[in-house]
Amino acid sequence: MNHQAISRIDRAVADNIKDIQRSFGSQAGLVQDFIVFISRRLKVGLFGYTRFTMQEFCAQTGRTRQELAVVCPDFLSGKALAPVIQGYEFATVLDYALYCMMERNIIFSSRYDVREKDAVISMHSFPILKDLRLNFSRSAKEQKVYEIRLSDELLSGFLSRYYTLNAESYRVVGKGRGGDSRKKLLLYLSKLSHVVTSSGLSETVIPLDRLCEFADIRDIRASHKKQNLVRMLCYIQSVGKFGFGFSFVGGNAFMVRLVFVPLASKRLLAAEHSFYFRLMSGLRMVYGSSGRSNGVGVDSDKDPFQSWLADVYVDTELKAQVLAQAYYAAMGIEVSIGHAMNLVRSGEILKPS
Repeated sequence: MNHQAISRIDRAVADNIKDIQRSFGSQAGLVQDFIVFISRRLKVGLFGYTRFTMQEFCAQTGRTRQELAVVCPDFLSGKALAPVIQGYEFATVLDYALYCMMERNIIFSSRYDVREKDAVISMHSFPILKDLRLNFSRSAKEQKVYEIRLSDELLSGFLSRYYTLNAESYRVVGKGRGGDSRKKLLLYLSKLSHVVTSSGLSETVIPLDRLCEFADIRDIRASHKKQNLVRMLCYIQSVGKFGFGFSFVGGNAFMVRLVFVPLASKRLLAAEHSFYFRLMSGLRMVYGSSGRSNGVGVDSDKDPFQSWLADVYVDTELKAQVLAQAYYAAMGIEVSIGHAMNLVRSGEILKPS
C-alpha cells in the first residue's frame, strides 16, 4: 500500500457522520469529502496546506469538475440567491459548499465528549472553516485558487483525535452512482477497523441494520437489505482494496462478522503520531518566540499562526530545524537542515530521503 494513502479522519466527525447530513443536507457529501481531503493534505504537506484548486480537490476525492463547477440547482431555480462576498457570487456547487462550511457548524444531535489530556471536554458543535478566500481578480485562463483557514478543532483533531483511513480507498469507492453512500460506509468500517486493531483484536460483530444505516440501504425486506449490503461490501473490497472480510452470523443471519487487516503496524502509527505532535508543538513554540505573535509580520491576518505556517518563505530555516528535530526524535531519521528547508518549501514533509 502507498503509505501516503494512510490518512486520518477526526473522531468527532467519524463518530457523528449522520449529523453531517442533518447539518448540511444536500451539501453533506461534499463536506465529508472536504474534511477527508484537507486531512490528507495536512498529513503529507503541513506547510502551505491552506491553498488548493478544484483540480486538486477532484483528484483526491473522486469528484469531477463537471459536477462541482456548475451552478447549484437551488440558485438556478430561483429558490434561493447565491451568497455574495466582495462582489463575487458563491454560486457553484463547490463554492457554495465551502461557503456553508464557513457559515455553519456540524451540530451534534447529542453531547459528544472528548478527552483532552486530563480533562473531558463536551462538544455540542464542530466548526470546520474559520476563513475562506478566492483569487477574485484573475485572468480568464488562470485557475481559481481557494485559500482557507481551518478551525482550531479540526487542526487539533488531526493531531490528537483521529481514526486512520485509507484515503485512496475512500477516493475510488466514491466514483459513480451511490458513491456518497459507499464513502459513508467506508468511514464507518475504517472507524471499526481502527478501534478493533488498536485493541489487539482482528474482528467484531455488528448488526446488519447498523451497517445498512450507514450505507443508506432502506429496503423493508431483510433479504433485500442483505443482498444490497453484500454488493456494497464486495465493491469496497474489490474496487476500494479495503482490507477486511465479512460473513453473516446469528440465527437469522442478522449479524455481520467483520475481520480487519491493519492498515499499518502499531509501531509505524505510534511513530507518526509522535512526529506530528513534536512538529506542531515545536512550530508553535518557535512562532511564539520569533516575535511574530507579538505583532510582527503576519498578525493582521485572522489567524496569524496558520498564515505564518503556510508561508514557506517566512522563517524557513526555523521551521526546517523543527522538522529535522521531529524526524530524528520520532523516527530516528537524520535530515539535514538544507534538505529540511527544501521539504518545507515543497510542502512534501513525508519525504525525508
